[in-house]
Amino acid sequence: MRDTPEQRNNTDLPRPRQNPDDSFYDIYRQSEDTLPPLQRSRTVQTPPVHTQEFKIPKQHKKNSDALNTQELKIQPSVPDIYENIQDTDEEDSGYGAYEEYDHIRKKTSSSQQHRKNTNSKNSSHKKPKTSAKKQVSGKHHKKTTSHSHGGGFLKKIIRHVLTFCLIIFILYSAIALLLIRQLEKLPRGERTVTSGTLDRSYVRSVLLIGTDARDISTERGRSDTMLLLSLNSKTQQIYLTSFMRDAYVNIPEHGYNKLNAAYSYGGAELLMDTLEKNYQVSIDDYCVVSFMGFASIIDAFGGVDITLSDEEAKALNVILQSEVNELAGDDPLSDFIEKGGTYLLNGKQALSYARIRYVGNADFERTSRQREVMTQLLETAKTKAVTAIPDLITSAMPHLGTNMSDTEMYLLSLRVPFAVGYDITQIQIPADGTYSAADIDGQSVLQVDFDANIQKLKETVYSFPEASSNQ
Repeated sequence: MRDTPEQRNNTDLPRPRQNPDDSFYDIYRQSEDTLPPLQRSRTVQTPPVHTQEFKIPKQHKKNSDALNTQELKIQPSVPDIYENIQDTDEEDSGYGAYEEYDHIRKKTSSSQQHRKNTNSKNSSHKKPKTSAKKQVSGKHHKKTTSHSHGGGFLKKIIRHVLTFCLIIFILYSAIALLLIRQLEKLPRGERTVTSGTLDRSYVRSVLLIGTDARDISTERGRSDTMLLLSLNSKTQQIYLTSFMRDAYVNIPEHGYNKLNAAYSYGGAELLMDTLEKNYQVSIDDYCVVSFMGFASIIDAFGGVDITLSDEEAKALNVILQSEVNELAGDDPLSDFIEKGGTYLLNGKQALSYARIRYVGNADFERTSRQREVMTQLLETAKTKAVTAIPDLITSAMPHLGTNMSDTEMYLLSLRVPFAVGYDITQIQIPADGTYSAADIDGQSVLQVDFDANIQKLKETVYSFPEASSNQ
């Protein structure tokens, strides 16, 4: 319902609350006394100038946040709008006032928003806080970047280490396979199956057989050395176990005889069956080496340090002259040792030393010398393995034979780097106090307490420290 001019002129009547932005609407209220209700006026009155106080900050100065207050007169650009207004259709004049009002409101609102944006840009007292935040953010970014660079550097180091390890592994594998292929491959013979043998997953054993044969591929010869090399990963020990050749044992399908007869009857397979039957040790793999092959291995590693007595020096010279120098094709009097002492023995001298039998306690001391040579050889190999490779390939390995395949030998070679730090323990079987000397059928033999020696092997070669500590 529209109010009348009389009601509008009556100041006693309450007027509705006006929005500050609706100040221009009063123009139309005041002009209704002179203009028709639904017609526009070509004459536009200048709207009153509203004075409003704004706080505009001064240019930011150091150590000062003071604000400068001044009066700003704002005069909306409403007349420009009215000057361009023309009557178009008299029928639509009833709605034109409201359309113009909305247009003026939008125009005024946009100008006020523009002033607010201008004032916010001129507010310089807030800039230090913003810059401080940015500075803190920048530091955090630098820390994050530094951390990412550190992580990238660590990844590069790990990548280089892994690459280096891979190269070493490839080189080691190539050399190992090259050495393995130089070995003489011997066929696997038939084995007698026995029960109750000592067999542990953490023990890997290979029987080393020394023979006086010149050519291991065509000759069997006599077994002068029977040495079991065992790696125990639980005790981290290398066990060198000598089986004495004069032990009176039960040879499968051949009856009782000396242990060294087993190799003469049936080769390495029968020897392993005999050891398994009498001492309960589980042996499936062996390496056989001729005399000259053994001497070549010693030479490849540069010799071994051995301490000799005067009697041993004399016996060594006798074996050199009567046997070893002839096998090597050298002068019978070459490489003699004048007297006892500590020497770096070459291959022929070390072989002759290991074959001494008639000095000291016969075969007991001979097996002890064999273990001593092997111990010194293993210790030397820890530091000179790389330099020995060329000589091993050309002169030593062709004198060795084995029943293991290339794959089995390679897998065994992968244990060697882990066994470098193992301690070496020497064992003699039969052990002291577990045998007695006897004369049977005109032969000097050793009668053995097999149960005691089996227990000895359990406590040493097949020992398990954690299991023994729990008992």
